[in-house]
Amino acid sequence: MMKPNRLIEEGVIVPNSKDWRVRLFFSDGTTRTVRVSPGSVTEEEAVTRAKRHAGIIDESVLARVESERVEKSTQVAAFGIVQK
Repeated sequence: MMKPNRLIEEGVIVPNSKDWRVRLFFSDGTTRTVRVSPGSVTEEEAVTRAKRHAGIIDESVLARVESERVEKSTQVAAFGIVQK
């Protein structure tokens, strides 16, 4: 069975709420996106939680951080997944 996070990563489903999407841009050119819920937390708290989730201890590894509200949406892909 495919785990829910994998379904989200693969674009099969999109969570339905107004959460925070925090994008972490690292100095080495890589990025990581973390969705933070509940949406009732402040933007500052959402960024803090995203950094903690990503395991960032030394903030000097970050080039920048962007955060935005995720629009309320529900999406299921038009195709199915077969997993053996």
